[in-house]
Amino acid sequence: MARVSGGDLNLHWARRLVAGLVGAGVRRAVISPGSRSTPLALAAASAPELTVDVLPDERTAAFFALGQARATCRPSVLICTSGTGGAHYLPAVVEASQATLPMVVLTADRPPELHERGALQTTAQMGLFGTHVRAALDLGAPVDEERALAGVERTAAVAVARSLDPRPGPVHLNAPFRTPLEPASLPPEPEPGPPPPRFFPARRVPPAEAVQALAQVCREARRGVILAGPLKLGEGLALAPALALSRRLGFPLLAEAASQLRFAGAGQGVIGLFELLAPPLAGPSLRPDLVLQLGAFPTSMRWGKWLASEDACPRWVVVAHGWADPADRAAGVVVGDVDLALGALVRALGDGHPADPRWAERWRRAEEVVRAVLAEAEAQEAAAGCLSESGAVRAVLAAVPPGGLVAVANSLAIREVDLACPPELARVGVLAQRGASGIDGTISAAAGAASVAPSPVTAVLGDLAFLHDVGGLATCRHARQPLVLVVLANEGGRIFELLPLADGRLPRRVVDELFVAGQPVRLAEVAAGFGVPYRLAATGPELKLAVREAHRGGGVSLIEARISGVGVRERREALQAAVAARLGETA
Repeated sequence: MARVSGGDLNLHWARRLVAGLVGAGVRRAVISPGSRSTPLALAAASAPELTVDVLPDERTAAFFALGQARATCRPSVLICTSGTGGAHYLPAVVEASQATLPMVVLTADRPPELHERGALQTTAQMGLFGTHVRAALDLGAPVDEERALAGVERTAAVAVARSLDPRPGPVHLNAPFRTPLEPASLPPEPEPGPPPPRFFPARRVPPAEAVQALAQVCREARRGVILAGPLKLGEGLALAPALALSRRLGFPLLAEAASQLRFAGAGQGVIGLFELLAPPLAGPSLRPDLVLQLGAFPTSMRWGKWLASEDACPRWVVVAHGWADPADRAAGVVVGDVDLALGALVRALGDGHPADPRWAERWRRAEEVVRAVLAEAEAQEAAAGCLSESGAVRAVLAAVPPGGLVAVANSLAIREVDLACPPELARVGVLAQRGASGIDGTISAAAGAASVAPSPVTAVLGDLAFLHDVGGLATCRHARQPLVLVVLANEGGRIFELLPLADGRLPRRVVDELFVAGQPVRLAEVAAGFGVPYRLAATGPELKLAVREAHRGGGVSLIEARISGVGVRERREALQAAVAARLGETA
């Protein structure tokens, strides 16, 4: 091969780097324009295997890539210039790390001789993401040596592998380039070299000793519950073995919205409306003697508080990665793919019968009480012409296309779905940002999911989450599936009404000003500024119709669900009181 230098060498080097990523299975690149990243952008754009999205804002670009990973469980590559560009990736990198989602972060950099000299757009980029990445590799400035070129290709493949195994997450590649950055011309793609080795991430089977220990605990329990916390989209495979375990032990399967198990199919025997049945609120008749936690710690504040208390029953955790016990009270942690772990547990238990055959039926009857109370509240709301947060999410879930994806924001939105949406209401996958559990990047991540998903995406978020990522509206034009954004317009962060600071110990004015922090923004005008069609809905039927029509129309649209009626705290207390009274009557 003829010797190359300057911009031609930079492009040749970048093409070998991209070839390594593509050979390892990367199919999507998200580029934020910049000068120092010129070779990387040109190489990615010329790779026929890559689908490229160009998003100028690195923060929204990173959440867009995060949404792609959440929908596919495969890494996208992020490409940005030097300086502060990569720093804007940090929030999404943190979320990817804690949610165990794969991502390859590729930052262009100035060469070593420009560092510590006051050069423009030059900062220490190695270590930028700290402990939030699975690996951080500096590629060094390009050199025209075949061993180095082959090495950068293989290093790219290693980066993809590290993003997938043994614990999925982000990987940082730092690529310094010397000027000139631009090639003399765009030469044809070089002849491909030997492909990188194929990498197959392991599926983790828990050790037999752990399965036997958990089986013994389950045999000794009489009134256990299987509590499915947040799981990734691909972990919905756990539904069949979880149901088999539920039938074998007589333990009800309580599935959160973000567990991928609640809305996997009606009539499966899954209990979804259990938020209002958390111990000790539901009384001793529903108090379990064992909790088998699947996946992350539950989103529910009430269940979480009880599980962290000294009054809680023993709890065992089955999780694919990590520890998943922030309460520090788990009696055992079994690490392995949840579906494989549950399948092994069912086989270890063998044939048998539930220790207490009436226990699961007691839970089903209690859930029917919750259903009746919620239905009555919804009817009263409709008669008054009001729309609560729970009424809004019920309307949305009832209207989304079957087989689609629903992206639910954190704080109040996900908790309202948990509270009010029964399993038969929808058949969808749920995308939830439950790693670091922030409200940032919600729109961008939903747009990223809609750029790769095979089905429509509906996002449900509060007005503060919307404003936090208002720039994400610019990413929505990259959605390749219909994307409907439903904003719960309740004038601020109403999740704070459920926290102890709102129980009367602080003046309401202080709570509203410092925490709820409602912002006077006209959503219609914001949507118009980004060219996004807008619609207002003030009742449940209006919202249901708006969601259906938005999906039939295709493209991107924004629906403002105007919330009215009593506050979140008052509504939940009324629902809890009604459920407790009905359960007392049936005891």
